[in-house]
Amino acid sequence: MMKNFEYIVDSESEGMRIDRYIKRKFKNESLSKIFQALRKGDVKVGGKKVKENYRLSLNEKISVKYLKAEISSDENKNYRKNKIEKKILDKYKKSVIFENEDFFIVNKEGNIPMHKGTGHKYGLSEIFKEIYNSENINFANRLDYETSGLVIGCKTLKFLRYISEKIRNNEVHKKYIAVVHGIIKKEKFTIENYLVVGEHGVSVTGNEIEGKKSITEFRCIERKLSENNKNIGKTVLDINLVTGRKHQIRAQISNYGYPIVGDRKYGKNDKSQNLYLCCYYIAFDEYKYEIEKKFLNNQIMW
Repeated sequence: MMKNFEYIVDSESEGMRIDRYIKRKFKNESLSKIFQALRKGDVKVGGKKVKENYRLSLNEKISVKYLKAEISSDENKNYRKNKIEKKILDKYKKSVIFENEDFFIVNKEGNIPMHKGTGHKYGLSEIFKEIYNSENINFANRLDYETSGLVIGCKTLKFLRYISEKIRNNEVHKKYIAVVHGIIKKEKFTIENYLVVGEHGVSVTGNEIEGKKSITEFRCIERKLSENNKNIGKTVLDINLVTGRKHQIRAQISNYGYPIVGDRKYGKNDKSQNLYLCCYYIAFDEYKYEIEKKFLNNQIMW
């Protein structure tokens, strides 16, 4: 009897095509067999059939049957070290603000990738796989390369499945702080629209069939006016993420007319070396974690 398999899309696989994901998991199977499994519905994402070019979202559940996996599974294989320098490992150990036997919370710096890739020999994932000497280390949520703040590291696949389910059900609460170009006069406002992920980024649409519903709540907490023009300056926003889509905050606030300082993808070329967006608060179950809002207390580079 052939085994049925279940997987949770982690931050490393977000945005990957489903056919490539399945080929990576089932290396001994041919692409024709994988395409056939997709057409028959033997491979499902979120309980539904998908086409081979479907792009995966973070924490989606994938079920697979009638395909043959390699004997050595991801859960059992020994981790091969990348030989990252000790001083690098020691530095990142200090970024852990909490840990127990199931998970750990990392305060990620900006301009650090979650995973290795073009131009980067390693990312946060590879660093902590080496620190804990385990291939089972996964991050349940991801932050963009430029974004700083809190991420949840999972020590076991069981906890990854648990926290991923809570994220899908919007039971993990996250707050951000950002500095944007322009003076926003409203004290509080909510952006609700639909986002579409494309080859070159995320775009805003009013089409609920084409895009995924995205909701973000904003509160203005500080403004810095230009000395010469009171309508020009920057605004500091406290942000409550109601839904968690890729590039949600960056795409929505830019479309609203106030791009984040340092956002070269959705903003303007302001020559800032840093993206002023940080996830400063994360909470689930009885756990609550918060770091200092570094964009305040005269630390903002206006």
